[in-house]
Amino acid sequence: MSANNMEEVLMELTGKNIVYVGGFGGIGLETCKQLLQKGVANLMILGKAWNESAYKELNSVDPQRVCQFIEFDVTCGLERTRTVFAQIAEKFGNIDMLINGASISDEKDYNLIIATNFTGTINATLVAYDLMDKSRGGKGGVVVNISSVAALTPFHVLPIYSATKGGILNFTRALAHLEPKTGITLYTICPGITDTKHWDNVHCFQGKYLGLKERSRHAFPSQSTLDCATNIIKAIQAHKNGSTWMCDLGQLKMVEIKNFWFPNKENKNGEQCCKPECG
Repeated sequence: MSANNMEEVLMELTGKNIVYVGGFGGIGLETCKQLLQKGVANLMILGKAWNESAYKELNSVDPQRVCQFIEFDVTCGLERTRTVFAQIAEKFGNIDMLINGASISDEKDYNLIIATNFTGTINATLVAYDLMDKSRGGKGGVVVNISSVAALTPFHVLPIYSATKGGILNFTRALAHLEPKTGITLYTICPGITDTKHWDNVHCFQGKYLGLKERSRHAFPSQSTLDCATNIIKAIQAHKNGSTWMCDLGQLKMVEIKNFWFPNKENKNGEQCCKPECG
C-alpha cells in the first residue's frame, strides 16, 4: 500500500490522549508539533532532560493546547515505568496512544543502547498495554514503536543498534496478533537517516568513532525531520494493525514482512495446519 491510498482509512487524532516517549528529540519534536496541529486533547512528553526551547516551541503551535512533560529515563526499570504511566492515566482519564521514540545509536556502551532502545521500549509498551487492554477493563488503544531502516537492512557498522531496532520490529508484530482480544493496535515505523543530532559522536561496537553523519552527506542521503514527521503522522492515521512502515527520503511505504516458519498445529477440523490463521 502506498501513502496515496490512505485517505479512506484515516484515524481521527482529534481529542486523543497521547504519550510520546522521547518527544523532545529531533523527529519527536516535529511529530509532536503535528499532533498538536491535529487537535489532540492531551500530549504528555516523557524525556530524560527538560528542554525549555522545545517546550516553548510546542506550546506556540496552538495556544489552546498545552503539552505537558514528566522527567523519565527509559532505563529506569519496570516499576518506575508503571508509576509514571499510572500517574498519566489518572491525570488524563485514559491513555489512547503511546509513541515510543526514545533511542540512541552510540554503541560504546552496548548495555546502555540495549536498555534504551529495546528494554525501555518493551517496558513502556507492556505497561501501557496493561492499562489499555480491553480484556482487563481498559478501553483499547494504540502503540506506535519507532524503529529504523536498520531493522529492515541491518547496518553492518552498527550491529547492536540494528539488533535493538530489529527486536522492536518483531516485538511489535508479535503483540499485534493479540489485537482481537486486547483492542490494542500496534505498528512499527522505520525512519531512514534523518537530519538530527542522533548521529553526532557515534561510536561503533568496537568503540571507534564512526562519523556517520559526515559520511551521510555523500554515501547516505538523509531526510529532514519535517518530512519524516509528516510521514509518521500519515502512518499513524493509516491505523493498520501489525503493519511496518518505512519513511525514508520524504517517502512513506508500507513494507511487507514475510513469515517463513509457522508452528505445526491442528486446525478446527483436527487436521495438521501450518498457517497462522488456523487455530
